[in-house]
Amino acid sequence: MSPENYNIELDVFEGPMDLLLYFIKRDEINIYDIPIARITREYLEYLDLMQTLNLRIAGEFIAMASTLMQIKARMLLPRFSSPEDEDVEDPRSELVRKLVEYQQFKELGEELRQLEGQSIGHFPRRPDLSHIDTSVEAEEVLQKVTLFDILAAFKKVLDRLPEGPAEHQVNKLEVSIKEQTAYIYSHFIKKSKIRFSELAGGIQKRIVLIVTFLAILEMIRTQQIRVYQEGIFDDFILEKVES
Repeated sequence: MSPENYNIELDVFEGPMDLLLYFIKRDEINIYDIPIARITREYLEYLDLMQTLNLRIAGEFIAMASTLMQIKARMLLPRFSSPEDEDVEDPRSELVRKLVEYQQFKELGEELRQLEGQSIGHFPRRPDLSHIDTSVEAEEVLQKVTLFDILAAFKKVLDRLPEGPAEHQVNKLEVSIKEQTAYIYSHFIKKSKIRFSELAGGIQKRIVLIVTFLAILEMIRTQQIRVYQEGIFDDFILEKVES
């Protein structure tokens, strides 16, 4: 199986607002003063990465890309100093309002899930790639992982590898998700946990890394592994789920 015929429903896990909030949190950006040019560039880079992986992108991601480019274009227009200009709204204002509202909605939802989890004695559940392990030792502070955390770690490793065959030539290469799943399992022979950077360290070809990443996503989806972070934006850890 190659990325050309493998798809993951991305919109099941995260949406475009989540990606923007991810950038804002990661770079400690003032949500009321978003550097729109930089955010637009990074957003489009991630969109391109998702398409490279052949993730099935919801239409909202494309719509947000269009919105960001429109805002960027409006920000580049010359502004003339006049009394009337004081009433001109910042092109980013509507986006900021939506982001703040969405962030508040997410925080409220998380609080409700925590209360629910406390009332029935288990960890709150989130609609993302996280799998919370209640058997983790108390001294280990493991953070929830989103799809964008995983994509960020993948992109960091991918950017270090030399350009190889074009992505549309993937189906001609002798590499499959099944083979890379076996490669991942081979690392679990001696230990139950492995860092993504360690797993990817022995891979020298971009296309092999891409298929390995797809194998990881499939193993998460089928609950063969759990994924954690020890700290925000750290390398993520894969842990084998005992059957």
